[in-house]
Amino acid sequence: MRLWVFILILLAGCVSSGPRQPQRFYVLEDVGKSYEAKSARASILLVAPTTAAGFYDTQDIAYSRAAGTRAYYHYHSWTELPARRIGELLAARLEKSGGFRTVASLMSPVRGELLLSTHLADLYHDAASQPGVVRITLTAELTDPLKRVIVARNTFNASAPAASFDAPGAVQGFNQALATLLDEVSAWVDAEAPR
Repeated sequence: MRLWVFILILLAGCVSSGPRQPQRFYVLEDVGKSYEAKSARASILLVAPTTAAGFYDTQDIAYSRAAGTRAYYHYHSWTELPARRIGELLAARLEKSGGFRTVASLMSPVRGELLLSTHLADLYHDAASQPGVVRITLTAELTDPLKRVIVARNTFNASAPAASFDAPGAVQGFNQALATLLDEVSAWVDAEAPR
C-alpha cells in the first residue's frame, strides 16, 4: 500500500499543470542618439568594466511590487549580465562622442590618463502600480590613475515608464531609461574631464 502511495506522489510531481512558458532572453540596447563632445581632447580614457550590486549581478530581470522588495521574473532573462552590457554600451557611446583621442577597455594594454569606473546599484521594474516604471541607478567615478586623485564622482538615476505590466514591457522601458542614463553620463564625463 505504501509503495503505491509513494509511486502516485512521484507521478504527480512529474505531471505538469499545463504548458510551460518558454524561456525568453532580451538584449539591453542603447536606443538613443550618440552624445557629441564639445571638443576633442588629446588624452586617453580608460573605461573599467562596470560592477554591480550582488542582486543585479545576474541575467535575471528584477522587479518590485512593494517598497524595499525585489524578485526575479520567471522565464525572462537578459542575454548577458546587465553590468557588462552597460559598460560596453557606455564605452561605445564615449568613443563615438569624439571627446577623447582614444577610449579603451581597462583590459587593453593602452596606458590611460583618465579612468572611468562605474557601479550598477539598481536595475529593476517598479511594478507597484500598472504598468510600472523601470529604474536604473549608476554611480560613476572619474579618476587620474597617475596622480591617484578622484577628478569627479556622481550618481545617476534614470527612469522610464514600462510599455506594459510585464517583463517585455519593462525591457522596452529599460532601453529608454538606459539611453537617458548614457546621455547623462557622457555629458558628465565631457564636462568633468580636464581638457
